[in-house]
Amino acid sequence: MSDHVLWYREPARTWTQALPVGNGALGAMCFGELADALVQLNDETAWSGSPQSESAEPVVSAEDARAALDAARAHMTRGEYPEADAAVRRLQHRHTQAYLPFGDLRVQVTARGEAPDTAGGPAQAYRRELDLTTATHSAIGSIAGIAVSHSTWVSGPHGVLVHTFESEEPVDVQVLLDTPLRETRRDGVALEQTVHVRLPTDVVPGHDDADEPIRYAADEESVAGVVHARVETDGVAEGDSIRNARTVTVVLATDTTFTRIGEPLEADVAAAEARARARVDAALVDGIDAVRARQLADHAALYDAAAIRLGDSTHDGSDTLSRLRAVNGSDAADLPADPGLAALLFHYGRYLLICSSRPGGLPATLQGIWNDQLRPPWSSNYTTNINVEMNYWGAHTTSLSETEDPLVALIAALAVRGAETAERLYDAPGWVAHHNTDAWAYTQPVGGGEHDPAWAFWPMAGLWLCLHLADRDRFGVADRQELERTFDIVRGAVEFAQAWVSRQPDGTLGTLLSTSPETDFTTADGARGSVARSATLDLVLLHANFGYLTDLAERLGRADDPVVVAARDMLTDLPGIPLTDDGSVAEWRDAVTPTDPHHRHVSPLLFAYPGVGQLDEVLAAATRRFLDLRGDESTGWSLAWKLALRARLSQPDRVDRLLALVFRDMRDDRGGESGGLYDNLLAAHPPFQIDGNLGYTAAVAEMLVHSHGEGLRLLPAVPASFGSGEVRGLVARPGVALAFSWDTAEDAPRLTSLRMRAMTNAARRTHRVDHPGGALVVTLDDGEWHEVDLRG
Repeated sequence: MSDHVLWYREPARTWTQALPVGNGALGAMCFGELADALVQLNDETAWSGSPQSESAEPVVSAEDARAALDAARAHMTRGEYPEADAAVRRLQHRHTQAYLPFGDLRVQVTARGEAPDTAGGPAQAYRRELDLTTATHSAIGSIAGIAVSHSTWVSGPHGVLVHTFESEEPVDVQVLLDTPLRETRRDGVALEQTVHVRLPTDVVPGHDDADEPIRYAADEESVAGVVHARVETDGVAEGDSIRNARTVTVVLATDTTFTRIGEPLEADVAAAEARARARVDAALVDGIDAVRARQLADHAALYDAAAIRLGDSTHDGSDTLSRLRAVNGSDAADLPADPGLAALLFHYGRYLLICSSRPGGLPATLQGIWNDQLRPPWSSNYTTNINVEMNYWGAHTTSLSETEDPLVALIAALAVRGAETAERLYDAPGWVAHHNTDAWAYTQPVGGGEHDPAWAFWPMAGLWLCLHLADRDRFGVADRQELERTFDIVRGAVEFAQAWVSRQPDGTLGTLLSTSPETDFTTADGARGSVARSATLDLVLLHANFGYLTDLAERLGRADDPVVVAARDMLTDLPGIPLTDDGSVAEWRDAVTPTDPHHRHVSPLLFAYPGVGQLDEVLAAATRRFLDLRGDESTGWSLAWKLALRARLSQPDRVDRLLALVFRDMRDDRGGESGGLYDNLLAAHPPFQIDGNLGYTAAVAEMLVHSHGEGLRLLPAVPASFGSGEVRGLVARPGVALAFSWDTAEDAPRLTSLRMRAMTNAARRTHRVDHPGGALVVTLDDGEWHEVDLRG
């Protein structure tokens, strides 16, 4: 179980020591103090603003947008890069809205007349843990010599959080609700409490200055919500306290006036309160044992679908923090000393995705579903130039396709709301989105005219997001009905792209005003800019989406659609991946030099991963060269992408070098963009961003299975630090479930067992399976597991 449990010898003192639970809609960070248990609450719908936020003044008019684009294009044709940058800044609107904390639950315990130990000294025989298999946080120890325990879990089926407290002797308990939001009403005491809240109308990102960064306005729409809690106990309620209790069970639900992504709010909070009360009522009527049984089954259906074991367990039963410290040296981690940590982090990534993204809800944000700040880093929004996509790279490959449904819903909402932006800003058909968005499906460039176009001007988000729809098709997740919807969404993104591209001086097609996300460049004469021609990422996205649309249209009988016909024609005029004189991938087609050669973004390599298709030796060598020049050191999420890229390139030695950086602990500030893990194993950008955790899980899957080209490859990049191992629940295109084991001989992996199962009709055929010891031909003609004879 050490590969599925995080445990600690002291309560959490900071948020990055606390441990997360959630059901996709309701999340909580548990600190584990015994006398004053803090459970910090999040509701996935707790966003500032409303759908009207995108129309907040000042809005860029169509006339002003035309003038800005005309000026930018004129500057670009004359090679006036800084002037082009300045012109496109005039397209910037304001900012997306922020994902916010919702409330706090506190369970304060007084034993033998002593006041709650809010100072939090170490408790006798103390232990707190997060069991990933049951999605349960628990803390045990003693208060004033009395043995006590707390347990916290969140039910998906019932939609409630349950916190239980038990004591070997009677104690006094207070259950308290608080909120960092504007409280508008409070009802009830000890055994039943309801708190009404109002969320801000507008929250300015923390990286921007503002006189009033958090604004509430009674005359503007914003989300209203409610926290409702009921308590069952064997104690006696007296005022706001519970006396002489051995057991206290809190059942809590949250709800808001949010309806759907990008849709108008409910008019009144009464319906939200009724829903929260109904969920708590249903849980209490069914009984906590029944609620727990359904919660366990619901979580296990997803979590148990995949698992990995790595190496021989060499740690001595140490707590998680001691294990992390033990593998860390002065500037890198020694993972071979405890490969089980790599397995634990893989399982943790799957757990975090399960807890923060479920069908019917919103996607995982930059911080999943967990946030404690009213002005969180980068608004804790959906950053679409890498981060929200990375959150879902491991969904299909690790048997969690269901968790991607919220991302699909966000893409569909952007396709609707982005049509107005495409028409007003670009005089273009189809739909467009830019570098970040929110629960309201915001689609404009942000920045108020002051942000660097390197990140604020990027009208290609729709094309990157559409790659997720294409991969759902390739993994066999999408049925015919979904594919019809996919066609319409991709068609709209491609139609915008066709209007955006233009004929270049060499006769090819390209993008005249183009950025490579968050990077800038220097020209031969020393000028610095962000906007150039045909960033390589643009070309990759155009190729991928034009190609996928034409392929999908053929299968759906829509090959004569005019956008499809144009895409088929334009594909022949799109240039290939540009290379530099020294054989690396060039970031732009223009002859410019990246200002920061070690930048965290490696966007030009999207064709290599998560792109599909076999790399020829020239492109493989160019990709390796690009990564070598970028260097290994980077932020948490960038390390995860580099891991996946080195795995796709079948470079296990380079994977090991990166793993040594991923598992660094964050006790010491190394300065710059240097990622690692916090005490609770959440990934550091720094600060915390969940894409580092979720991207790591996807990268591990890529080390073990390749299915992006012809056939399957097993163990293409398993690093030496993993040692021998076994895995189950990985999924290959076009829907092949895999379970296999390996050992290591002379530092090379050897496949020792293999089972395969066709999960889709497309997978019911003959497959070539390459592995380090040779090749196999396996026929899957039904949906049953097949034990493969490795002597074949």
